[in-house]
Amino acid sequence: MPAHIISSEQQRDRMLHTPIPKLIVSLSIPTLASQLISVFYNTADTYFVSKLSTSASAAVGVVFSLMSIIQAFGFGIGMGCGSIISRSLGERADRTASSAFFFAAAVGLLICIAGLCTLRPLMRLLGSTETILPYSESYARIILLAAPIMCASFVLSNTLRSEGEAMLSMYGICAGGLLNVALDPLFIFVFDMGIAGAALATALSQLVSFCILAWLFLHGRSIVRVHVRCISKRPGLYGEILLVGFPTICRQ
Repeated sequence: MPAHIISSEQQRDRMLHTPIPKLIVSLSIPTLASQLISVFYNTADTYFVSKLSTSASAAVGVVFSLMSIIQAFGFGIGMGCGSIISRSLGERADRTASSAFFFAAAVGLLICIAGLCTLRPLMRLLGSTETILPYSESYARIILLAAPIMCASFVLSNTLRSEGEAMLSMYGICAGGLLNVALDPLFIFVFDMGIAGAALATALSQLVSFCILAWLFLHGRSIVRVHVRCISKRPGLYGEILLVGFPTICRQ
């Protein structure tokens, strides 16, 4: 085992014997930063898109409701998965994380397909007027394509936090948020892509976050392993994940 990787037993000992104030700070600050970045995406998009027109700015607000739905399922599955993992580091944790990861990606894919097939009525349902509709459709189309990646990223992030590696989770999430701020003006104004540029910047930033988080798992920086061969065929596990994550889905 590489020197920088600790075993589940060592991590359990750390979580049980680290002084409570120090442990709370070490886990809460990275988690807080990660949560703020989720809001930061929309704030950055709204700021730069507002330079285009009032209708374009309103479209970002409309699609934010759609992003909240995507985040709700990603966070919910991630929280359900994380709760189980934090109580069972080991083989069951690998099975739970792997199942939740592919489950979240599948849910994201279903949201993508359903959203693209009903894009116009969905945008009207979320509050688009005829003036806002062309902008919201352009923005939402790209966001929907990124839905599987977004949902899967939330599971990876919550898996890291559940095993006590909140700092590693923060690295992946924050890197994407900062990249979004840089890409927004580049795509919107330099490449003259308008509101579609803001959506593309968000989608690419989410992809970068996903790649960083996936790299941590692929290179053994996580105790928990995510692999297709660990996917559970037991429906009860998915029910347990959803049961624990359901309050989070409702809250989001």
